[in-house]
Amino acid sequence: MIPSINADRLLNTFLELCSIDAEPTRERVMADRLTTLLIELGFTVNEDDAGARLGGNAGNLYATLPGTGPGETLLFSCHMDRVVPGCGVKPQLAGEYIVSDGTTVLGADDVAGLAALLEGITLFRELGLPYPPLEVVFSVAEELSLQGIEQFDMKQLVSRCGFVLDAGGPVGEIVVKAPEQVRLSAVIHGRAAHSGIAPEEGISAIQIAATAISRMRLLRIDDETTANIGSIRADGPTNVVPDRCELSAEARSIDPARLAEQVAAMGQALEEAALAAGGRVEISVRSNYRSYQLDSNSAPVRRADAAARSLGLTVRHRSTGGGSDANFFNECGIPTAVLCCGFEKVHTCEERMPVEQLTLLARWVAAILAGGEE
Repeated sequence: MIPSINADRLLNTFLELCSIDAEPTRERVMADRLTTLLIELGFTVNEDDAGARLGGNAGNLYATLPGTGPGETLLFSCHMDRVVPGCGVKPQLAGEYIVSDGTTVLGADDVAGLAALLEGITLFRELGLPYPPLEVVFSVAEELSLQGIEQFDMKQLVSRCGFVLDAGGPVGEIVVKAPEQVRLSAVIHGRAAHSGIAPEEGISAIQIAATAISRMRLLRIDDETTANIGSIRADGPTNVVPDRCELSAEARSIDPARLAEQVAAMGQALEEAALAAGGRVEISVRSNYRSYQLDSNSAPVRRADAAARSLGLTVRHRSTGGGSDANFFNECGIPTAVLCCGFEKVHTCEERMPVEQLTLLARWVAAILAGGEE
């Protein structure tokens, strides 16, 4: 039997952590508070130098706790940061939801995961219930295309069964597929000229970019592939034909072949537009993280599935168009599933957390620790 969650303690932890400023690369206070809470639970905690590498003020936290019962080591992970505006958050109850005051995000992404994980472990510790050895990773700068976990030394992990608490959707849903993200950057070169006296002597870098974009397939490409232009930058007066323009774009897909095809087509559109106009383009392509697909028989999916069913939750295995730290764990050979946390309208100032979903998430953690048995 899974004992009842201490709902008041869980809510208080959630409210406290939401109130801590934790924008990407500015997670120092959050990291310090989580370190204290983990040490109080008996964890050994280490912090890496990811913050220094990224120009931030805190690194990733890696914590270990010896098991008191049988079973292989389990990995749990959440991220400490939240999107901007994420400072000065004033969380408050509004009926069945927890919300901000509307001037900031709430930070339930990913405080819900942090609070639920801490509550689940606290429950087992205070009741003396047996649990397997645990590894915990709390990452920084996750909201910056997973830059924090990219800096983490995966070799120190011993787990071969991981859970990342970091996805929207009802508690009980499990993300088993996630895409690779490729970032495409381009510098377009034209030729400057006076736009009123001799515009025909110029080559507009902005016009090249516009022509190229008009020829690209963007946004939803197919069920597993997306593409987007994030920004176009070109500064200058209106009386000069612009000779330089910078463009940032991305493409994502669960299918590596489709992703390669999409990226190649975007690059080709830029090159052809530049050539036709008499300009040139420099293109750089970088994969930020790899895709993964978990089999339903993989250890984390089986364990999370059994735990959710033991609680009477509706279970669904699904894919996502977003990345998470699980992309890196899976790439490094640690099968890791993403658990849906129930938060809603994330990355907006209308973000909200249903209190019931927060409680269910903590119970799910507890059931996973118990091996999925009610």
